[in-house]
Amino acid sequence: MFRRTMILWGLVGMVCLLGTGSGAADVVRYDGHRVVRVQVGSEAQRDLLMSLTDDVWRDDVVAGEIDARLTPEQFEQFATSGLSYSVMIEDMQPLVEAQRARPIGRGTWDAYMDYDEILAYLDTLVVLRPDLASLFVVGQTIEGRDMVGIRITGPGAGAKPGILYEGGIHAREWITPPVVLYTADQLVRNYDTDPEIHELVDRCEWFLVPVFNVDGYIYTWTDQRMWRKNRRDNPGTSCDGVDLNRNWGAGWGGGGSSGDPCDETYRGTAAFSEPETAAMRDFILAHPNIVTFQDIHSYSQLLMWPYGYKSNLPPDQDLYHYMGTTMVAIIQSIHGKSFTPGPVYSTIYPASGVSIDWTYEAAGIISFTYELRDTGQYGFLLPPDQILPSCEEIFPTLIFQADYLSSAVRIEFPDGLPTYVEPDGDTTLRINITAGAEDVDTDGATLCVRTVSGGAFTPYAIPFVGGDEFLATFPARPCGDDTEYYIVALGTGGGAVSSPGGAPDDFYSAPVGTPDVVFSDDMETNQGWTVGAPDDDATTGIWNRMDPEYTEAQPEDDHTPTGTMCWVTDGRAGSSLGTYDVDGGKTTLFSPVLDLSGALEASISYWRWYDNDKGSSPNADVFVVDISNDGGSNWENVETVGPSGPGTSGGWFYHEFVVADYVTPTANVVVRFIASDEGDGSIVEAAVDDFSAYTFECEGLPGDMNCDGDLNGFDIDPFVLVIGGAPPYSDYYTAYPGCNHMLADCNGDGLLNGFDIDAFIALLD
Repeated sequence: MFRRTMILWGLVGMVCLLGTGSGAADVVRYDGHRVVRVQVGSEAQRDLLMSLTDDVWRDDVVAGEIDARLTPEQFEQFATSGLSYSVMIEDMQPLVEAQRARPIGRGTWDAYMDYDEILAYLDTLVVLRPDLASLFVVGQTIEGRDMVGIRITGPGAGAKPGILYEGGIHAREWITPPVVLYTADQLVRNYDTDPEIHELVDRCEWFLVPVFNVDGYIYTWTDQRMWRKNRRDNPGTSCDGVDLNRNWGAGWGGGGSSGDPCDETYRGTAAFSEPETAAMRDFILAHPNIVTFQDIHSYSQLLMWPYGYKSNLPPDQDLYHYMGTTMVAIIQSIHGKSFTPGPVYSTIYPASGVSIDWTYEAAGIISFTYELRDTGQYGFLLPPDQILPSCEEIFPTLIFQADYLSSAVRIEFPDGLPTYVEPDGDTTLRINITAGAEDVDTDGATLCVRTVSGGAFTPYAIPFVGGDEFLATFPARPCGDDTEYYIVALGTGGGAVSSPGGAPDDFYSAPVGTPDVVFSDDMETNQGWTVGAPDDDATTGIWNRMDPEYTEAQPEDDHTPTGTMCWVTDGRAGSSLGTYDVDGGKTTLFSPVLDLSGALEASISYWRWYDNDKGSSPNADVFVVDISNDGGSNWENVETVGPSGPGTSGGWFYHEFVVADYVTPTANVVVRFIASDEGDGSIVEAAVDDFSAYTFECEGLPGDMNCDGDLNGFDIDPFVLVIGGAPPYSDYYTAYPGCNHMLADCNGDGLLNGFDIDAFIALLD
């Protein structure tokens, strides 16, 4: 029935576009319309702006900014108002036309789809995998259209955790339907090739509604591109429409909504007065298995959670904060876009009667609101070439939250994972296992360990301590390969969860030994660092050891909790953000020479700060860390931070690496840090603190030279390789990688020489 209805409406839309009725001749144009960002410092300024515009795009109460559309006539009055502003969009009409464009040979995600095209694509997915996908109808709109979604799930009987996403609740937010549609596309098309997607499709029941506000979305294509609300005919007024995201029951009628039918946030005559919101309410109540709900909007690059109608933090604030910060990090890791997480009320503005408050309060669903790209350069008129990147950066966050909230139980490591494992069996790992879709089986936690890479894992029961806490203990073992391990936890319903998720193919790893610090520097004194390479050419922002002064781009404090000093690119604040940042080229900081010769497994760690995204030009600069084992004659890259992505917007980040992964440890190891400015308009600041170099001393069995845990004749040849050899004992380590040459010190005097021979023979006897 709904397909016939949509075909009819599609024909009506085609007629309209061809010029009949409210068609091409009556389509609203936006020639010369500007979008301005206004700084609003008082209610009087806010009221003045509202008297000059009838279309607010973004009202960020927290930042004191309002983005508003102004006609040419309105702008003439606005320009004399005395309000402080900047122009975000000079002329909207070219952007509107670009969004409507239909290039020949376009791909699926190269252009925006009208509603008929969205329905046709949903049909395509069902035809492609009828065993996984089917269409469903949430309900009908105010104009009688079907609200169509796609249900995706794999084989398996019984109730499954439900996942509900919807886009297009505000009609003009065109980027939101593609993100929902892309999610459906990836679940269907990658089911047979992506093990994670396969498992999640089988585990969960997915409900994806690309367009919630169907009438309004169609209206943005046929009549008025900037239409926001539904198409309710409000009696006694010339203003149509209700804001469907102010019409839900939680906090309905409160702040951040309007009782004026002409206002864009008009809440309607009562909670759930609109058939669209009432239908979605009833759908949710009819599916108590739903564990997470996503209401996807644009724009502002935010990821938000309840509440919108009050300033109180939700009871699940810790969960929301963990998930929100994790998801914005995932987003940034894809294309470098920074999203801000937090509750709606304090992150953007108070908003009453919104969907995520009701789904959280009334239905107990963990609910999020996304505000997608961008931050105002294009706003609602995001160019088509940003459709696919937007989909790509949001999709993995949806997968993360679906996995996290539908898991039988959840595994977390409050103290982190061990960086090494003691040979004597004293290494423990604190684990928090919390209920998810099932309660926790307190007898069902297991540590799976192997000590020979590629071998079999051995299970060890993890004792339950109390509350959510379990404590795993690693078995004692001699030196050899790294300890490889993973964790398995069970729910009371029999559901099993592993960490990492791909275990046993994926696993954690830690070297065996006791760390021996070779060099440690908190930068409070200069322990031999030097600045300046022959080809350095930066004119400002030269590396300097100092207590930095705060700017938006550089730290106010060093990383060491009890210290004040760090190496920083100048570090003075100056009169503006760019006064003392890196300009004109590069500046290089060199560590002291480190003696890591003969190390079993040498590692280096440091904390770094880097910021390149506060300037006016696109990020083009990188922060480079290199290592040399010949005093600086030759270099290997350890990491390159940037030009975008995690760690390019300030903040202290920890990095640790194994030296042998890049160079052979020698007595002449040097690390260098290079900050550079390669483009006009960029602001570049960098800092380094708390640098350490350490090795692992292994307490294996003296004389067990082949590291097999036994003392026998098979240890004679490797013993001779060490006693008859010299540092760095290359022949020994080639034949017995992962072992420790100091196991040949059989008399325990700390030296390797002929006096160890008699002791070795005695051990063999």
